[in-house]
Amino acid sequence: MIDPRRLRELKKLADTLGIKTVGAIDWQLLDQALISPSFSQVFNNDQMEFLGDSVLRLVVTLFITQGFSDRSLGEMAALRSNLVSDQTLAAIAEIYGLDHYMVMSPAARADLNGRQSYLADALEAVLAALYLSTKDFSLICPWLHPHLHRIADQLFAQPALGNFKEALQELTQAHWKSLPEYRMRELDPIAHLFQAEVWLNGCCWGRGEGKNIKAAQQAAAAVALVELQASLPQEKS
Repeated sequence: MIDPRRLRELKKLADTLGIKTVGAIDWQLLDQALISPSFSQVFNNDQMEFLGDSVLRLVVTLFITQGFSDRSLGEMAALRSNLVSDQTLAAIAEIYGLDHYMVMSPAARADLNGRQSYLADALEAVLAALYLSTKDFSLICPWLHPHLHRIADQLFAQPALGNFKEALQELTQAHWKSLPEYRMRELDPIAHLFQAEVWLNGCCWGRGEGKNIKAAQQAAAAVALVELQASLPQEKS
């Protein structure tokens, strides 16, 4: 049995998600989905997260094939990669304040570097709990699809669906027959902050910072992409 106070919390989460058919939810599964392994090694969301990963990929794949079938397979694969990433999942979890419903150790909650990962895992576990409650996606798609639409529209508005490194590489190969060089520097070992510089033909075209090397390189590539595009001769109309 779930403690009445905990049940009220879970019902509040369901209401926040906009789930109308709350009677279909298996509350014990939803409770388990929000228990971190840092709190209990016996009863936690590890296996729920494992199943939720597959549920998420199927929901996203169906969403893409039904709504973006006019796109190339490469674009659909890139879109799916973005939509199932920890960054995307954590951002959605933040919108619903999922961390407020999680049961975890104080140390894990205070670990800001691990926040994205535990939020993404918890959201996947929630998807598993909702799927197992009904054996279909009826408790998932109504609230998740709007986020997928919003993020997909944002990605398609960016070069290479937000992969600025790929877009920059295509640009430099097309116009200079060369690849950009990334020079890295760790700004703060404690905060895990990195700086990347993009060099091409002896010049630095962009700098960017991030919590990891990949993020810093993407930030630098975004700047360099704009600068290099501006340096190209303007086509006459």
